[in-house]
Amino acid sequence: MIPLIFKNKTLCALAISLTLHAGATFAKEFSENHFTSQALGHGVYELAFDKNQKAIYAASAPSFDKDKTSGEVFLLAADYLKINERIATQRRPFAVALDEPNHILYLGNALDGSLTLVDTRTNKEVKTIQLSNDADPKNKAHVREVVLDKKHQRLYVSGIGSEDKGMLWIVDTQKQQEMHALTKMDPVGFAVDESGDKVYAVTGKGELITLDGKTSQLLSRVKVDPSEANHYFLNIALNTAKGVGFIADTNTPDVLVVQLDSGKLIHRIKTPNSIAAIYNPARNEVYVTHRNARQISVIDANTYGLKHTIKTAAMPNSMALSPDSKTLYVSVKQDEKANQADYVLKLDLTQF
Repeated sequence: MIPLIFKNKTLCALAISLTLHAGATFAKEFSENHFTSQALGHGVYELAFDKNQKAIYAASAPSFDKDKTSGEVFLLAADYLKINERIATQRRPFAVALDEPNHILYLGNALDGSLTLVDTRTNKEVKTIQLSNDADPKNKAHVREVVLDKKHQRLYVSGIGSEDKGMLWIVDTQKQQEMHALTKMDPVGFAVDESGDKVYAVTGKGELITLDGKTSQLLSRVKVDPSEANHYFLNIALNTAKGVGFIADTNTPDVLVVQLDSGKLIHRIKTPNSIAAIYNPARNEVYVTHRNARQISVIDANTYGLKHTIKTAAMPNSMALSPDSKTLYVSVKQDEKANQADYVLKLDLTQF
């Protein structure tokens, strides 16, 4: 017979052990079949949630062929993902950012380095802002990401170019024109801390860049993990209350947790290589898409443990979180050779 005191200590130790390792060892796996989805078409990329319309915008660039330069934006009902409207665009949109108070949807047109502005009241194009200049090698790049800083009325746009030719464009959203551009920045993804007056960018060289939110000027540029040469950071999610960022890396495994004030690497969350990350402060969770592994991770932002995984039939890409923090929307892409359509997946987070 096990002595009662020893038995109680053993059970207590076991409980502690299970608590500490629950994130990694006992993560529950879900299938996308448990959730609502909507097939759209080919070339579906980024999403934006419009709380006024209770709808989702999904950017689509159906073709890379030179003679097929038009695009499309799907407007989906947020509840059941019904397609309410298909908005034709003259150029092929990849990235999206929504300025709800001013009723403007910004579309990043990757292939021609420009922005399209759509009036969300009419769903009509109202302006095109050309950023890249093919005739100027110093200002030639493809638009990758567009992120809005509502407080300072600026839009940050990353331009992907050849090595050391990347651009960071800053657009004045009041005047709807380019303010200035920072060269040799090589930014890929952004996250804005409006309350802290900071903008954070990650690069294809494994760097964390910090900009002053008031002036858009460079404050610091740090190599997060200098010992690893293969990093290619795509996106970053912020937990500003804790002062950390979660970095998605398309080249190497693990989500990297960094201190925002120093760029110091403080933790590696064991996951496959990743595409996008979103932090949900209401649930203190981080959501990460893993395109190659065909799964979405739900991570405890306090312990950095893996809580759940959602397996997808195709490759999860971009995400948008509902304003009430209870629903996550994910664009899911098919293989280029597949006949099936890309789709949007609606994850009810209260089921986890």
